[in-house]
Amino acid sequence: MLNRRDCVNVIPAVLVVAGVAAGAQAQNPRSMIRLLSPGQAPKPCALSDLKWLEGDWIGQMPFGPVENVVLPIAFGHMPGFVRATNADGVVFYEIVVFAQVGPSVANRVKHFSSNLEGWEARETYIERLLVDREGDTYFFDGITLSRTGPDSYRVFFLNRDGDKELDTIVVPFRRKD
Repeated sequence: MLNRRDCVNVIPAVLVVAGVAAGAQAQNPRSMIRLLSPGQAPKPCALSDLKWLEGDWIGQMPFGPVENVVLPIAFGHMPGFVRATNADGVVFYEIVVFAQVGPSVANRVKHFSSNLEGWEARETYIERLLVDREGDTYFFDGITLSRTGPDSYRVFFLNRDGDKELDTIVVPFRRKD
């Protein structure tokens, strides 16, 4: 089974796949990442603008498929669940929540191993605030969602080890039939 550290080690292979699948943007996937500067206010956005994410999605990581189910908005939250697998089984799970935070939207994530051991400390989660938006491309702090059609989008994720940038992962998703 892959763990968090193993995932970091196999991720660079996704850049080769992404270069074929993502076209010109994948030639420099880091250009699709924006970071929130200290003191910078998040970009205003209504959670309803992300309603297109609702549903069942399938994507491709370098080690295997990744499934993403996103539930409808309720009480200012749009929760989702991710399962990444390979030939050996489950690589990791994620609980993802898009939340209305004042006039903006936050992306909140908590990761788990196949044994449901949390990657983050028990009482914490990763929160990424919205840095910018260009049409149907949403630049959260270190992760970008870019809608590429009515039934497809790409995720650009800045893979870091502390403050050190390792690479940018590109994961294409399509709506499940």
